Amino acid sequence: MLYKDKIYEGLSVQIVVPEGEYQGRYKTRVEEVGQKIITIGVPVAGGQFIPLREGTQLEVVFVDDLSAYSFSTVLIKRFSVPIPTFIIEFPEKISKVQRRKYVRVQVVRPLQYRIVERNGLGIEQKGFMHDLSGGGLLFHARESIPEKTPVLVEPVIGDTPMQIPAIVVRCMKEEEKDSYLVSAEFYEISEKTRDKIITYVFELQREMRKKGLV
Repeated sequence: MLYKDKIYEGLSVQIVVPEGEYQGRYKTRVEEVGQKIITIGVPVAGGQFIPLREGTQLEVVFVDDLSAYSFSTVLIKRFSVPIPTFIIEFPEKISKVQRRKYVRVQVVRPLQYRIVERNGLGIEQKGFMHDLSGGGLLFHARESIPEKTPVLVEPVIGDTPMQIPAIVVRCMKEEEKDSYLVSAEFYEISEKTRDKIITYVFELQREMRKKGLV
């Protein structure tokens, strides 16, 4: 099966419950991989284990360095010892859902940024994010920022404020506006941070598909 080797013990995943009392998205990890089943930890929300019923339909989402993947499955069995775990069916098909470094999604929300100067960080400036991907972002600024300028961008990803180093690759004056459109690529970003961004991008795309916007 294509992408079968992407699933391994210790892999961080998100399970999506599409409907019902516990509808939502939850983080967990793969505990064990068999030929026909996968064992995952029971996810926790609000300090409580999520008590999904056997037979619940699930979608599982995970990422690697280049892409995000998803598959549909069903909860077969629940165990409480030695640790709380779910047994889910090994998928018949795993789909690649996006290329991390190329797919962008529109995100219109405020952000702050600082130009990285020789003697430290410059004054905090306000801007607006225009779109986002795992490799960088596009934002509106009140000033022209030269190409190759290092900046520290401070977007809010989901509900999490972040500080991400980036390099300006393009800056264009917006027509009939006193503002500039700045394209910046993330620079020396940790994989943990990139994973959070790409998961957020995937969530936004999913919501847009539901609304028929993409």
